[in-house]
Amino acid sequence: MRKRRIDIRLTEKEYELLQHRAANDSETKTKKGSKANTSAYIRKCIFSQEHDSVSLKKELKNLSYQVRKIGVNIDQVVAKINAGYGNQTDIYNLEKALSQIESEVENLNKKVKDYGNH
Repeated sequence: MRKRRIDIRLTEKEYELLQHRAANDSETKTKKGSKANTSAYIRKCIFSQEHDSVSLKKELKNLSYQVRKIGVNIDQVVAKINAGYGNQTDIYNLEKALSQIESEVENLNKKVKDYGNH
């Protein structure tokens, strides 16, 4: 049972933004699902940030691992090409590895932007 109460002061613009976001958040609507539950929305925003931070750290760790793995592949292909044993398949594999890195970085950028919007 919630017994504690906190009062905060907002500008009119901040209040309107809060109401708008709460109204558009389907997870925190009232039981009937028709009205915004501003208190539930605020609690969700405050308490879900810890989880988002942990999730973001996991994503960064995974990206770091993937980049290292791809980097090893790139090193092997470049060494083979520089030694004169490379062929079109090796060049294709190099381009594919670089494309994977770009894709992983783009995905991470999207997640970081989403995290910043909380």
